[in-house]
Amino acid sequence: CKLELADVLLMTGDIWEASLRYSQVEKAFKYDAIGQEAKFRVARISYYTGDFGWAQAQLDVLKGATSKLIANDALNLSLLISDALAIDSNKAPLELFALADLFAFRNKDDKAIMLLDSLNKTFPNHALADDIAYKKAQISLKHGNYGEAAAFYEELLKNYGEDILGDDALFKLADLTENQFKNIEKAKELYQQLLEKYPDSLYVVEARKRFRKLRGDSIN
Repeated sequence: CKLELADVLLMTGDIWEASLRYSQVEKAFKYDAIGQEAKFRVARISYYTGDFGWAQAQLDVLKGATSKLIANDALNLSLLISDALAIDSNKAPLELFALADLFAFRNKDDKAIMLLDSLNKTFPNHALADDIAYKKAQISLKHGNYGEAAAFYEELLKNYGEDILGDDALFKLADLTENQFKNIEKAKELYQQLLEKYPDSLYVVEARKRFRKLRGDSIN
């Protein structure tokens, strides 16, 4: 699949060849989900390379994508960009975060963490603080550091629960609590919190199903 080949190219550092391959898939499957996914990945490369205006223009189109997952990914990345640039025109924090994001994609996680820590120290209380916590949690999960990931999700929920990543963090925390920590009562509580606090979340259907299963309901 050309998408997977482009991912490999991006992972190994050949950004422009990756962008070309994504664009080819986008044009060949313009009205299909795979074409929309390719368009998202083209936009993400623009974001990685600091072309935030172009990235956002593409992401805004994708907010209406037929795939809810693609639309949600596009919305989240678009909001990340707009929130980071809303307070002032200094692009440096977002450029650092995008570079850390790219390092994480390439599995250069030590470099990603170093940049994220530097960003937190240089620009404390920046609009990207919730994104930094979420990205650190993702990296911790990748390495099986579940307790560390949970701590980052809890930090995000405590300090930035009203922001766009609140429901993502709560669902991930509930999933960890259920499947890694095996704390069924706490997991039920977290899924119920998600249903009550984020009724429009993309995770509502899955959270409700898991809550009912843990409660012992008969699910067809």
